[in-house]
Amino acid sequence: MNERQRQRHLEQLSRRRVVVGLPMIALRHHAYLSPPSTDHCWHREPRAVGIGADGQAIALWDHHAANVRLLTRHGVGAEDHDAVILGGARRADFIQPLPDGRVLLIDARTRGTAESAEVWDGAGGWVRSGHLGDAVEHVLATSSGDIWVGYFDEAAASGRGIGGHGLVCFDSDLQPRWCYPFNANLPRIDDCEALNVHEETAYALVYNAHHLVSVRGTHGVDHGKAPKGGAVAVLVDGERAALIGGYGADYDLVTPLRIDAQGVQVAGGQSRLVLLDGMEIRNARWTCRGPELHALINGSWYRASLDDFHPAA
Repeated sequence: MNERQRQRHLEQLSRRRVVVGLPMIALRHHAYLSPPSTDHCWHREPRAVGIGADGQAIALWDHHAANVRLLTRHGVGAEDHDAVILGGARRADFIQPLPDGRVLLIDARTRGTAESAEVWDGAGGWVRSGHLGDAVEHVLATSSGDIWVGYFDEAAASGRGIGGHGLVCFDSDLQPRWCYPFNANLPRIDDCEALNVHEETAYALVYNAHHLVSVRGTHGVDHGKAPKGGAVAVLVDGERAALIGGYGADYDLVTPLRIDAQGVQVAGGQSRLVLLDGMEIRNARWTCRGPELHALINGSWYRASLDDFHPAA
């Protein structure tokens, strides 16, 4: 370890001591996700979990031997679910519900223009396939069937393919409806760090400007520079917002924000997000829907709300 690396580690250690001393806010356990308890041929941890606009979850499970997937649906506040087998479905990294009981499966990585997404109906039948680009980092669908996809730097920074836009909205037929513009009064997206889709509006934290951008229809708004970079999630409800995470020692930091005509500003004391027993959160998959935060850790579904970090006036 050279002197520069040593100094960096010491700075991170000092910063971590500060973060650990902040007030703790615990996630609420919402439900356990599992395949049918009478069938032991499915893996016990879901391959992908998607939270819909209605707050319900769908999960995709791998079979131990066969090339089939299991789709389960989990209601709000309930662990009961129904299940359907998707024969020959792809080993998707992302899953989202679409209207009329359909579901979307998307791979994070693909080569060239190869198909990377599939739509299946509620009875387990294949509907269509399509190409949604490489280096997918976030996928959220609206109740109307629009599909918002955010990309990480290998696609966005290179400018290659549709992912080079950084943020794209597809229709339910997997065709591009809107692409983040390259030449507009909006900050360039080299990486879509965090994505929140609430009703028909998408909110994105974009690197390397670290600005908060919202898009409704084809109209994008730059709300200004966020006070922290490296967030893994962003919650938004009108003028209230919060960032979850940050670089290095700030990985579990919560920063409440206010969005107004002056931009994006810190709006209260910071805190630290933890599990129910105070333990650190590791390997969570985050989903943000407006003011609601969902965290999936193995088969456990946790939740929090913007009100937990940023009480309403």
